[in-house]
Amino acid sequence: MSNIEEQNLTEFLLEVKAKMANITISSNATVDEITTYVLSNTGKFIRSKIIYLYGNEIGVEKSKLIELASAAELIHLSTLVHDDIIDEADIRRNKPTVVKKWGIKKAILYGDFLYTKTFQALNSLDNIAIANELIQCAEMLIEGEFNQIKIKSDKTISVVQYYDVIEKKTAVLFSGILKCLGIELCLSNEDQDQLKKLGLAYGRAFQINDDLNDFKESEHTGKAEFKDLSEGKFTLPVIFLLETVDVEQQKGILQLITTQDYNAVKELLENSNSFALARAERDKAISDCIEYTERFIKLDRLDKLRVFLEKTLIA
Repeated sequence: MSNIEEQNLTEFLLEVKAKMANITISSNATVDEITTYVLSNTGKFIRSKIIYLYGNEIGVEKSKLIELASAAELIHLSTLVHDDIIDEADIRRNKPTVVKKWGIKKAILYGDFLYTKTFQALNSLDNIAIANELIQCAEMLIEGEFNQIKIKSDKTISVVQYYDVIEKKTAVLFSGILKCLGIELCLSNEDQDQLKKLGLAYGRAFQINDDLNDFKESEHTGKAEFKDLSEGKFTLPVIFLLETVDVEQQKGILQLITTQDYNAVKELLENSNSFALARAERDKAISDCIEYTERFIKLDRLDKLRVFLEKTLIA
């Protein structure tokens, strides 16, 4: 990406953040305090970058991209606040979570506040089909959280169940925002479906990469090592490991997780082919992303998107 393109993307992200701040203005001092804190720690804005890069390439107006990106980021942000409550998480992106800093009651109310403000923003969009698509995404995100809670309670999960959860918990918003680009341009149903599949592939690769990062030191990933394991989440490498051993060995692995002997779990993974299998699944999803991208982006512009995909999806 050229310096000019980098500058344009940076300016776009600043406009998205400004739009988010404007949408979430409140007359309540505590709400405004939490909003300032949350918006100062919003991560890499991957969803906004995807919206900008693909939307800009296929000809969506910048103002529409800002509206879509701000709504998508607020949906994502509200799910993170609720996820941290459910997971009893103390840290997100190296800072205390909302629930840790303000307590569970205010965290729940703030997550609800974000959802309310997001839906107000969606209702103000000119294109009702885009609003409906993002509302469906929000519904699927909640359904995915329910499925994940059940899996954590049952302490068992298959690869099929895993993909169902990550499609609803992670990939659905990526697929929704890319489909919205097609809706905005009145593309054919086939093209909209292809954009949706592109988003699903990106979401799969993104989540599997995050799973792999759970076993790497935080200074390299920005994510606390063993964060998912400590929250009782079954990542894809662990699922692959559990599916290759007998019932007694499975019980032993689950006991190691229960007793928080995560280094022992990591050693078992390293001595199996579980990491390699997970990386292969991630790389296949990335290849799918590139294949779908070729449908919409001119050949001389593909390299930019390919670099972006590999940069954001490879641990």
